[in-house]
Amino acid sequence: MARRPGPSLHDVARRAGVSTATVSFVLNDSKPVAAETRQRVEEAVSALNYRRSLSARALRTGRHHAVGLLLPDLINPFFPALAQAVTQAAWQRGHALILASAGIDHEAESEALAALAERADGIIWIPGSTRIATRPNLPMVVLDRPDASLAAYDSISADHRAGGAAAAALLRRLGRRRVGLLAGPAHSPSATSRQEGFLESWAPQTPLWIREAPFTLDLPRQAVKALADPALDAVFAASDVMAIGALRTLHELGRRIPEDVMLIGYDDIPWAALVEPQLTTIRQPVAALGECAVATLEARIAAPDSPAVHHILPISLIERASTIMSGGTARARHR
Repeated sequence: MARRPGPSLHDVARRAGVSTATVSFVLNDSKPVAAETRQRVEEAVSALNYRRSLSARALRTGRHHAVGLLLPDLINPFFPALAQAVTQAAWQRGHALILASAGIDHEAESEALAALAERADGIIWIPGSTRIATRPNLPMVVLDRPDASLAAYDSISADHRAGGAAAAALLRRLGRRRVGLLAGPAHSPSATSRQEGFLESWAPQTPLWIREAPFTLDLPRQAVKALADPALDAVFAASDVMAIGALRTLHELGRRIPEDVMLIGYDDIPWAALVEPQLTTIRQPVAALGECAVATLEARIAAPDSPAVHHILPISLIERASTIMSGGTARARHR
């Protein structure tokens, strides 16, 4: 059976007793319309359950009223949380959201950017790779992972360097000296900044070891071997997921947390407060990152030739049981 077409603009105009132009003025809020007339149109739209054709609107106006969001993956719990924040901010500003993920393969990422460019007015991009052969001629904002090679684009991130420094300062204050760093993947600018911030604050001391690892629960063999070092008394991980992987490994090794080894993560994903012991971490301002990314993209769409802007938002240190030797339930403390 053929699908019955939905109500048209003409149907709305006929029911409201106005012209189709007047209906368009009301729907797009493009020209003043008398309050009584506006009410009749809105009542007709509601009664008929009229839905505007986004494709027709895009052809007519040259705008999709949609924002593209490209993520490296949806496995790391931080990225879905950030995607939710961007989605909410976009909807509040009248934009739909188109989501894609492409891993760290630069060819797949280039293809995903090109596909989003056909359907969106601008793109918010969390890079999996900075080796992009072709980038779309479209307003674009880099989120979470700013990099010198992408300085021509607007960027928004938490203060990753300050986050690493805060972790080092806490461990120093707590008297830990033989620290291991689970540094995150080398291709991630945010992980690199966290490591640099930690090392700058930790100087002139040096870590017991530094191991590169992906942002996953399953740590590579070299990282697991490093965690077995009996001299180890603290670990700073570049993400909460990695820290929880380290927590599991340390438990299997019979190490007590925090008595034998203190542990700090990064991001403050929901899991951080659910593991035992609860995880001390560096909190990223997820809602503020999403709001700032959408607002910055809107500004770029409105003024495509203005100089690039780079926003760095403050982090918070959240102390929980993985660094508090109190013998009782740890209470999160915000710094």
